[in-house]
Amino acid sequence: MSTLVDSEKLPSNQRPTRALRVRAEQIAAVYSNSPTTTIGSLTAGASLVVMLWSVIDHRLLLGWFVALVLHQGFRVYDFIAWRRAKPAAEQMERWGRRYWLATLSAGLIWGAASWFLVVPGSPPHQTVLAMFMIAIAGVSIGGLSAFWKGFITLILLMLLPLLVRLLVEGSSTSNWLAAVVAIALGVALAFGRTLHKVIVESFDKRFENVDLVEELSRQKAISEQARAQAEAANRAKTQFFAAASHDLRQPLHALGLFASALSDKIKEPDVLNVVHSINSSVGALEGLFNELLDISKIDAGAIQAVPQPVSLGKLFNRLRLDFHAEAYDKGLRLSIRPNDFWVRSDPVLLERIVRNLLTNALRYTRHGGVLVAARRRGGTVSIEVWDSGIGIPAEQQEQIFDEFVQLANPERSSKKGLGLGLSIVRRLCSLLGHPLELRSVVGRGTVFRLNAAGDVAPPVEQMNRRAAERAPGSLDGIVIAVIDDEEAIVEGMRVLLSGWGAHVVGGPAGDVVLEKLAADKLTPALAIVDFRLQNDLTGLDVIAQLRARFGNELPAVLVTGSTAPEHIEEAKQHDLHLLLKPVMPAKLRTLINFKLQQRLSVPRTA
Repeated sequence: MSTLVDSEKLPSNQRPTRALRVRAEQIAAVYSNSPTTTIGSLTAGASLVVMLWSVIDHRLLLGWFVALVLHQGFRVYDFIAWRRAKPAAEQMERWGRRYWLATLSAGLIWGAASWFLVVPGSPPHQTVLAMFMIAIAGVSIGGLSAFWKGFITLILLMLLPLLVRLLVEGSSTSNWLAAVVAIALGVALAFGRTLHKVIVESFDKRFENVDLVEELSRQKAISEQARAQAEAANRAKTQFFAAASHDLRQPLHALGLFASALSDKIKEPDVLNVVHSINSSVGALEGLFNELLDISKIDAGAIQAVPQPVSLGKLFNRLRLDFHAEAYDKGLRLSIRPNDFWVRSDPVLLERIVRNLLTNALRYTRHGGVLVAARRRGGTVSIEVWDSGIGIPAEQQEQIFDEFVQLANPERSSKKGLGLGLSIVRRLCSLLGHPLELRSVVGRGTVFRLNAAGDVAPPVEQMNRRAAERAPGSLDGIVIAVIDDEEAIVEGMRVLLSGWGAHVVGGPAGDVVLEKLAADKLTPALAIVDFRLQNDLTGLDVIAQLRARFGNELPAVLVTGSTAPEHIEEAKQHDLHLLLKPVMPAKLRTLINFKLQQRLSVPRTA
């Protein structure tokens, strides 16, 4: 099918029309079938000569077969020429005309056999000839129907002479055979037409898809080019901000020092006011450069998040100490609700986000107060900053995240900030993967809400302190890995062991549990593993996997429903205890405490 390959190599503006490509594929399809049809035609002709050799004049038979051989020889020559020419789609119509002439001559040759090779008064030979022609017509449906003009020419020239010849014979048998041939002719034409439509539609659909893919690829290339240009512009902006902030910090710093020195020496009130204004301006400029540098670092990827367990309780306490006086000076109520939630985030960047939101809320709230709170929402913890400020119109809620946008500061007073805080908040939330939500009603207030992964285990020292304080036999602070391919069993173990104070990390396979432990930076003190697991793995394989990661001294318990002696022996060889299902809670707790006491020290987290 060289046509498809060659035409699709061309640019879209030089490519032939889809209709022309479909037509070219139809012709290429029948040419590609030429070797098969040639072999089949010669085999069928030879078989017919053998079957009729005893009842038909030999000269007639041989003359007909020679004509068939010569015709197929021309077909072979034409096929080789087509293969060598590798014609483009625009040239295929000429080859289609050549192929039609070949089918015309083939139809005349087989039509001559239908007329001249009928044996008068011999129903068996007439039946053989009729069935032979019908079979050839049936085979032609599959090999030739893609090229409708050639197909209908061959079928009509092959079967119509036979139909007329049988009717001329006039016997009851020949009339019956004529009816069969007529039905076969109608069926062949109907099936051939249907198959032709299917083939044409499939070619058309294929080229439509090719064109669509090419258009999508073109659009993607345009999009990639635009993205590259945007990234280049962004890098240029980042480099400019970084260079500007670096180069201007030094003179600004010097200017601030000189202004401070002047304020100590000047006693004149008017001049002193000017010096204070200079100091104020220097401070505003320094704040501007700091925020610009922050944005440039984020955009350049220079700031990398380091996710870890973060205590919101401690964060909120720091915010209360830092912002309480400011809220009091403005006559606002600042309510920061205590909590003991832990989230997974970067502690420095998360605090920067909440501080920016809280600063923004206090700045634009004239009456009432500001609330900072956290609450669980499914598997996440929602950190929320509420205010009773001026609110943000719906049509401007997206705009406030742009740089230097301050809706309530038309006079552009630096005392109301620089319009970069929320832009930094959005960038940092995106960097940390914390979805940021905004709801606001004009005149009533605004709430900013960001969501972080919750249910994160406390950091190392917290876990170790809890473990050190636990009573003998208590499982408080103990990390236990549970592996079972039955979700219900894992959940049941989680409920049971959590009720005893343990921290359970469970899953259907060792890889899953290892990923969870690594994500939470935990080290298990004990593993409880089912013997038979998915993918033909055993509990022994998983325990070996865990011990390779956490050390060979990791205690483990195998759980199985089988009483086979070899399982017990395998467990002993690996220094494992084996529990038979159903596991009794009291026995399980006793065994857990026994296994833990075997170790001089019990690791809690990595």
